[in-house]
Amino acid sequence: MEIRRMNEAVSLMANVGVIASIIFLGVEMQQNTDMMRSQTRNSMTENQMSFFEGVIESRDFAEVFSNIREDSSSFPQGTPERMQYTFFFLTQLRMWENEWYQYQQNLFDAAEFESRLELWEVSMSFQINQEVWETQRYSFAVNFRNWLDNMIN
Repeated sequence: MEIRRMNEAVSLMANVGVIASIIFLGVEMQQNTDMMRSQTRNSMTENQMSFFEGVIESRDFAEVFSNIREDSSSFPQGTPERMQYTFFFLTQLRMWENEWYQYQQNLFDAAEFESRLELWEVSMSFQINQEVWETQRYSFAVNFRNWLDNMIN
């Protein structure tokens, strides 16, 4: 009888240990998810800061940036300035695609992502950005492409 009680006690302790391990694993997973969200936001902030350095550090490009947004024909196709701006904006679009993907993976809160959308809408209101998008949209993921097309229209 005593052996049976000891077996039951050992079995009960083992079961409690398994349950405690599962709870601990759940807590660890939540912490990892929170850390991943934090790292994602930090990485995207660093990307944006690096991206904008091109405009901040180069007066020449800042002038191109300002002029071409005011009038997309100010630098015709084939000019170095037009090419420079095109690659600049393509970089912006890639960052957006990545942010959109991270949002789809629930690494962004809706409120945080929606504030980015407002900026995207303003940016896509410039004729030059629409022109770049139209010529390069084929190179983006279909879901992102459809989503951005809907936002523009």
